Amino acid sequence: MVIYMKAGSMEGLIGASINTKISRTPMRVFKEAELRGDTETMKRAMGYVREYQDKAQECSDRAQEALPKELEEERREQEARRQQALERRKETKEYVEKVQENNKPDTPKEDNVTISEEGKVSLKNNSQTEEADAPAAEPADVKMYTSEGKPVLIEAAAESGDKKVDIKG
Repeated sequence: MVIYMKAGSMEGLIGASINTKISRTPMRVFKEAELRGDTETMKRAMGYVREYQDKAQECSDRAQEALPKELEEERREQEARRQQALERRKETKEYVEKVQENNKPDTPKEDNVTISEEGKVSLKNNSQTEEADAPAAEPADVKMYTSEGKPVLIEAAAESGDKKVDIKG
């Protein structure tokens, strides 16, 4: 889990660090004045040290106050991002299912033909008139193909109405 610092806590931590570093200079002056025995300079330097350390403490306190608020805000933002990711994942899944549903073949693998009663009567009448008008023809080989493109050979039987089907692979 990555937590990014926000302005409030960052400002407090940087302020505390800088004021602590700045207080080193008057502390050095204090030590040099102590070696020389200059009490007036020591008092003035110690005043500056206290001032910078107080500022550093104030900045540190501000950072301590801001940090829990920022952590709570970060948790809410992460929860919102997580919810968005879940929604996107759900939408993507629904889209994929929809595309797969649309790509399913609607047609069955075999073709079926249903002839109505009117059609059967009409076919019977037409075939009887054609048989009477047409001379006897030799049975012809009819070629048909499967949906995979393989040839299917249908031969009319000479004596019966049965047909032989030969699938060549």
